[in-house]
Amino acid sequence: KAIDSLTVEDIEKYKANCWLMSPPCQPYTRGGKSLDEKDQRAKGLLHLIDILPKLSDPPNYIFLENVLNFEKSKCREKLINQLCLTNYEITECLLTPLQFGIPNDRLRYYLMARKRTNTCELNDVILPDEYLKNVEINKTWPLPIMLKKDYQQEQNHLETSEEDVFNIPSLSTYLEELNEVEIKNYFVPEKYILKSYNFKFDIVLPTDHKCSCFTKSYGSHHIYSSGSLIQTKNLEFTNYNFEDPSSLLDLKLRFFTPEEVARLHTFPLKSQSSITQGRMVQRSCNNLLKSNYNGPYLDFPENISIIQKYRLLGNSLNCFVVSELLRYILFL
Repeated sequence: KAIDSLTVEDIEKYKANCWLMSPPCQPYTRGGKSLDEKDQRAKGLLHLIDILPKLSDPPNYIFLENVLNFEKSKCREKLINQLCLTNYEITECLLTPLQFGIPNDRLRYYLMARKRTNTCELNDVILPDEYLKNVEINKTWPLPIMLKKDYQQEQNHLETSEEDVFNIPSLSTYLEELNEVEIKNYFVPEKYILKSYNFKFDIVLPTDHKCSCFTKSYGSHHIYSSGSLIQTKNLEFTNYNFEDPSSLLDLKLRFFTPEEVARLHTFPLKSQSSITQGRMVQRSCNNLLKSNYNGPYLDFPENISIIQKYRLLGNSLNCFVVSELLRYILFL
């Protein structure tokens, strides 16, 4: 059933001590109507906010992800009000995978809330108005609190330096080795390029260290701002003439494959490149530190199309960013 129809009894049956939420982003996106709390797609989140203080055993942890501009929304204000009044400690961030050593620019809003103990002093309780007036949303990683002594000790234990952790590899690290037959499936159709007069495609080279955010429209005819395109020919040529789209045809632009997008979102894959896989293992928390990853893998069903894969990946989170936030903010 829809989230906005769940009752207190429905939710309490789950006995969930952690809520992981990624509400619809359309009420807050720059390209939408910005209806915020008046958008029907916000009803689920607003319902959970209203129902939270009615629970006999509310969750210990709440994690929420959304797009840039959610931090300015009425929905966020309502959520903060309720979390303060129900005695949660709150951390908010605006972060991109680039800050975690991943060459994908995907700025997202994150909120982490942890239930305070009932024995905390009244002086420690922050009123909503006070919080909203004084809060600074974190825009850097690691967070200041992580630079304390215990975090530095962990870095020494892992035998990594800050430079190693945040060095961003080239996109080539994440690319598949496609043969001539396979690569044809991913070339951008010429008609898409030729009809796009003066549109500045986000063209990247394999040697670049950054690509733009992928949306669910990636790989389709909606190539405007849906993600970066890889230049596969004439790599020395970067003086693009977007007023003459035909001049771009010789560059043999192609889409990132679904697997490459999944790698940039740091989904664990059996075919994961050694550098990507190594980063995930090396920077996992100590009790998960292993020489070989033995957890679950992303594996698409055989009967879904390439376009369906792009739609799923375009709506997904960056697994590594989320895992680091959960590890250091909620479960430290």
